[in-house]
Amino acid sequence: MITAERKKHPDTILSLQLQLQHGFTLVELMVTVAVLAIVMAVAVPSFTNLINSNRLTAQANEVLAGLILARTEAIKRNESIVFCHTTDGENCSAPPAAGWQGWLVRGTTDVTVVATGIIQSDRLVMLSSSNVANAAIDGVGHSVRFSPQGLLRSGNGNNPLNGALRICLPNMQISQNTRDIEMRSGGRTRVVSISEGQNCPVPANPA
Repeated sequence: MITAERKKHPDTILSLQLQLQHGFTLVELMVTVAVLAIVMAVAVPSFTNLINSNRLTAQANEVLAGLILARTEAIKRNESIVFCHTTDGENCSAPPAAGWQGWLVRGTTDVTVVATGIIQSDRLVMLSSSNVANAAIDGVGHSVRFSPQGLLRSGNGNNPLNGALRICLPNMQISQNTRDIEMRSGGRTRVVSISEGQNCPVPANPA
């Protein structure tokens, strides 16, 4: 029966087979490529900005964790603990002109001498970022000190301190390209996301 139908309508069967084998025309391919290019042009920058924003937040959270560790150790050990800039991961040091390269948590009796008892150190790995501290921190040994009571003091341990360390991605087209790690004399620390546009100035003291 099927054979008979095929013999009876050979042209119709052939036409159906040709339709089933039909591919994309050149115009359809060009339209598809154009749509794909538009989608990529919109999606790729947004995805890149999302990655940079997440990296910025992660770096700021690592610094915040270092400050929390320093305060916790100061209370636990009942002694002053220093959080400072470091280049080699072993000694407190002045940062280069490019800004902070890393941080160090350690016990010490005087931040002007080589300290002992490294607790933890880490590097600020975002090489394209601008990592700067304000004068309250950089003005006294590029460090802060947590007292045995968990209070934040200047690097020499004499005065209450309110300061900020800024991690910023200049020239990035993201709405909030800056993370300020704010430090208050009572020992409270937090990360604040702000926008500094194309610039990364030194942060002001927390209000």
